[in-house]
Amino acid sequence: MLLKIIFPLVFLAGLWLLIKSIGRIIHIYGGKKIEVPLSHLQSQLVLSEAGQYEIAYRRRALVGVIPTGIAFTLTRATDQRPIPVTNVVNHLGSRKDMTGSRIVPIAEFSISEPGQFAFAFAEIAGQKEGDMLLVMKKTGAQGFLMIFAILGSAIATIAGLVLSILAFLGKL
Repeated sequence: MLLKIIFPLVFLAGLWLLIKSIGRIIHIYGGKKIEVPLSHLQSQLVLSEAGQYEIAYRRRALVGVIPTGIAFTLTRATDQRPIPVTNVVNHLGSRKDMTGSRIVPIAEFSISEPGQFAFAFAEIAGQKEGDMLLVMKKTGAQGFLMIFAILGSAIATIAGLVLSILAFLGKL
């Protein structure tokens, strides 16, 4: 009798956690992105929130080397104060978008207040047609960890469902 209560609760808890995990990963990767074409070596960025940001390189290819070590310059438009940009390749944050393009974070910076910024970078050797830079809130390893949360909750959902069916059929 106790198994007929516990296993459906495991199923419902797993299903609830699965839905929450999928919603969280959509929130992490579906946030606002600013696309900067590589043909525009200088552009203006409007960042509406303070915090940590990352600059990611997007390439429409499944394999190949992503250019790193790019010299970025970020300056606050109001007082011309430079913002330090650190080149850090984050392989845990790499992902693919719906078009099959690879997105690899290659640099990061932090701002203390929102505003308009002048963004510039040097000519990139090895760029291909369709390559772009994306500026977005820093994801870090959050997406990588959420994959494990999705896997764990999916296993709990399936196990709870199967064991519930077996318990109601009297096979346990």
